[in-house]
Amino acid sequence: MGLEHRDGRVYFYQSRRIGKQVRKEYVGAGCAAEFAALLDAERRAEVEAEAALRKEVRDQLASLDAELTSLNELFETTTAATLVAAGYHRHKSGPWRKRRV
Repeated sequence: MGLEHRDGRVYFYQSRRIGKQVRKEYVGAGCAAEFAALLDAERRAEVEAEAALRKEVRDQLASLDAELTSLNELFETTTAATLVAAGYHRHKSGPWRKRRV
């Protein structure tokens, strides 16, 4: 939080990054500073909640991706076995070709 106490007064500053430097911008003093600090805390809580939701969705997608990867491997193995049984082959991992008789 950007509340600063100086000489018995309360000031609120927000830090902003401009390029590589961090600059403090004055927002207000006294009651306005405390109100701005409350608004900033609410905004930060919303951002954290959104980030947690995004992480949860990302984790769910990662687990689905792992399941699909295992299904894909099973599908490729089954397809390869079926094609080999039908007389096809792959030369140097190229496309499937029918063997000449």
